[in-house]
Amino acid sequence: MKIFQPSWVHHDEKSIFAIDIHPSGERFATGGQGCDSGRVVIWNMAPVLSEEAEANKSIPRILCQMDNHLACVNCVRWSGNGIMLASGGDDKLVMIWKKTVGGSGGIGAFGGSGKSVEHWRCISTLRGHAGDVLDLAWSPQDRWIASCSVDNTIIIWDAQHFPKIVHVLKGHTGLVKGVTWDPVGKFIASQSDDRSLRVWKTTDWSCFKTITEPFEECGGTTHILRLSWSPDGQYLVSAHAMNGGGPTAQIIERDGWKCDKDFVGHRKAVTCVRFHNSILKRLAPKTKKLQQYCCLAVGARDRSLSIWLTALQRPLVVIHDLFQDSILDLSWSCDGYTLLACSGDGKIACLQFTAQELGTPLSEEDKNILYQRMYGKNANFDLTVQAEKEMIVENSDFLNVSKSNPVPPTLIPQQQQQQQQPGIQKDNTNHVYTANKTVQSSSSLGQAPTPILKQIETKTADGKRRITPMFIPLNDDNGPVVNSANVSTPIEFGSKSTEGMSSVEMTKIASEVHETSASLDNAMDVTENTSKLDNRLKKLATIPPQKAEAMPSTEQVAASSTLNPPTPNQRLVERTRQPTYPTGKATVIQGNFFKAFGEVRVQVQNNSVKTSYGNLCRVLGMSVNAQRIEKKIWETVIGSPVVCFAVGAKYAIVCSQDHTIRVLDIKTGTPIFPVVSLTSPAVQCAFSSNSQLVAVVTESGIVRIWNVSEKSVLLSTNCSEIMSGSYVTILHVSDQGMPFIVLSNGSSYCYCRKLDSWMLLNSSDPIIRHGLIGNKANAPVRNIKVYPLSTIQSYGNFSGPKTNSFAELHSAAWQTPASIAFIENQIKICEMISSPTELKYWYSMLGFQLALNGSEEKIRQVLDELLGASHSIDNRMGEDDNPSVLGISKHVLMEDVLNHLKSQTKWQRIYTEYLDQLKFLKDRDGRDKPLME
Repeated sequence: MKIFQPSWVHHDEKSIFAIDIHPSGERFATGGQGCDSGRVVIWNMAPVLSEEAEANKSIPRILCQMDNHLACVNCVRWSGNGIMLASGGDDKLVMIWKKTVGGSGGIGAFGGSGKSVEHWRCISTLRGHAGDVLDLAWSPQDRWIASCSVDNTIIIWDAQHFPKIVHVLKGHTGLVKGVTWDPVGKFIASQSDDRSLRVWKTTDWSCFKTITEPFEECGGTTHILRLSWSPDGQYLVSAHAMNGGGPTAQIIERDGWKCDKDFVGHRKAVTCVRFHNSILKRLAPKTKKLQQYCCLAVGARDRSLSIWLTALQRPLVVIHDLFQDSILDLSWSCDGYTLLACSGDGKIACLQFTAQELGTPLSEEDKNILYQRMYGKNANFDLTVQAEKEMIVENSDFLNVSKSNPVPPTLIPQQQQQQQQPGIQKDNTNHVYTANKTVQSSSSLGQAPTPILKQIETKTADGKRRITPMFIPLNDDNGPVVNSANVSTPIEFGSKSTEGMSSVEMTKIASEVHETSASLDNAMDVTENTSKLDNRLKKLATIPPQKAEAMPSTEQVAASSTLNPPTPNQRLVERTRQPTYPTGKATVIQGNFFKAFGEVRVQVQNNSVKTSYGNLCRVLGMSVNAQRIEKKIWETVIGSPVVCFAVGAKYAIVCSQDHTIRVLDIKTGTPIFPVVSLTSPAVQCAFSSNSQLVAVVTESGIVRIWNVSEKSVLLSTNCSEIMSGSYVTILHVSDQGMPFIVLSNGSSYCYCRKLDSWMLLNSSDPIIRHGLIGNKANAPVRNIKVYPLSTIQSYGNFSGPKTNSFAELHSAAWQTPASIAFIENQIKICEMISSPTELKYWYSMLGFQLALNGSEEKIRQVLDELLGASHSIDNRMGEDDNPSVLGISKHVLMEDVLNHLKSQTKWQRIYTEYLDQLKFLKDRDGRDKPLME
């Protein structure tokens, strides 16, 4: 234990009546007498705890001084979240202080000539007492604040609606000199000069218990009577009591309110008691068994201080003659190892303990278990639940808020979803939507049908026709997809298939995405889902096969159904002769295989030319006009079988079994740059949506991205470090040159050159699984250009929770921090991959989650970050002053978050506070944009 008395902490040699440490431990406040008024001073904690900081003149000692009280300040208390400071004095007032960006509210030195390091402004003055205010106490979760006075009353103030008075507690017949809250939130206790201690119920504010026996011999000899409740709620310890003619601190047990124990030893009346903020634990010295106990400090008029543990019968330490006058107040730091005391002589003392001396605080989980066992409730109980029902709406923005369950944001705007559903007609006989070939869902939840992307008719060697659905959405292991009716035909990686779409739909797609990107090889193989097919496929049995229109060449694969002929707007069509079974190894393409982009089609015919040197592969370029008449425009041969290829707007890439790679002009077939060779054959290749970049990944995990027009390499890396026995099944490259890969085990990654690392997008991680399932508000989004992150993550095949109990799952305490951690990670990924649409969506989802389950501290942290470091009241914010993210103003994102806060009346104070700041900044910058709609 160390004891230190900083001589520089003083009130110009006037008395210091109150002291309190900020919850962050970075500052503390003192209250007392000033030169000609009451004084409140906020001090820096660092110079008190560190000799180096004390000697460093660049570290300020005093942060702010407020001389607004007209008479002596008797008490100062920080709110539990550290946002506000309350002070009460002989001027009958309670003042609520709050830190501001700048302006009036305090001076920097006692003479007033210095400059404040921090600015604290009185945001509310509470008038209600008819006499001196002697003590203050914030309730758990800062729902209320209680003040007691020499007018014999205790006033309960509504801390969310200052200066509203909730109730005035009357019953004492003498000066009320101390008040404290039950940590469980059920009671509030007060001690008075009328030789009584009263316990009041917080439900109806009635007097529940009056205790007088320990105080019958007491006289009104103390300025204050600061009592305290133990953090486990089991013990209430009073100030000045008497036992056998000697002064004591009376222990009152919650169980039966028994008064058969007390703390003895002080020679004069006990003035203040303060429990340690945490329940402590340690191994008993003799038995080595784990003990749980509470710690408290006791100060008295005899100028001595004693520290007690409820596990010991004697005090842990007693310090005599610590001051030259009575000890008037005590305060523990947030970590529990620092105790500050103040005295009527105008000085303070700092006591520093170690974990070996006091013990270690109980973890939040263990505290919750203890509270659950004792009181049947969590330690983080919410006192505002009942109060919120009776809360007065102060802001008109909250009047029209729906009282129904809040609706989470959607990635695709609702209006856009509805516009993508035209031309659907229902066949009641076959339960098939004939216009878009959609199958009626068999979900018991009555969801709307989910569309089939397209069908392919192929011819086998014996001339028979086979119709194969390319994509049939099924309910995965995580349960039925919600709101599937609001999502149009699924979009495969960067391309909106236009087959089977009306001209209205085509126009909508063309306006939404100017350039559709090339799809990926094997992006969705029907054979991978055959084990999951359900009885919905049986409904197709009543539908006759669609007739195929014969192509000029019998060697070509038949095109899609003639129900909807191709249109000039069609950008990409991809066909396979038969489904493939990816194994992670380069497999030679069998038979004829073609891919098309616009009016040009590239066809591969392996081993079609026999020579004395060996078999050659033919690669042909074909043009297809509006009448579907083909014309060969170029042809080339390759000396090794083709294992994969891709087609873009200007180029085609062909990868062979001998590790070679060729990039050809799609119009002429001429090579763009020489044949290149890697250490192993490619298994996947793809163009970016603008066709400027092409990417390949090989069997061994080599990843290359080339800028075709510049004939240069953009990225050379390796993904073998993340494959872990799996292989790449899907590859995409963004226009910015970032490769996205999906592995056979369902995990997906994106490589970031800034971080020189693979960013994890999806895996079996519980946080990711919970986040993706919990935020699945729509059917899987498949548009790699506009929604790259959501598209890649939709290809995970991880199952949902093992438990079948929805109530058990959604009542767990881990849900909120897990959801927020997931959403914040999604935001960071969107920033790195430059996806502004998804960034805005995930910020909106963050606001939705915070409005429902977030804490005030977290909400303020998010809003402060979006408001900007230079405007935040928290000087610990980062140094990022960039006003926008990916071209989106941070203030726009802030408005999205604030819009969700409107769904919960309890956040109306925060909403109004930050909305006012936002309006001020916009007015100052001369922006006349509407804020909230």
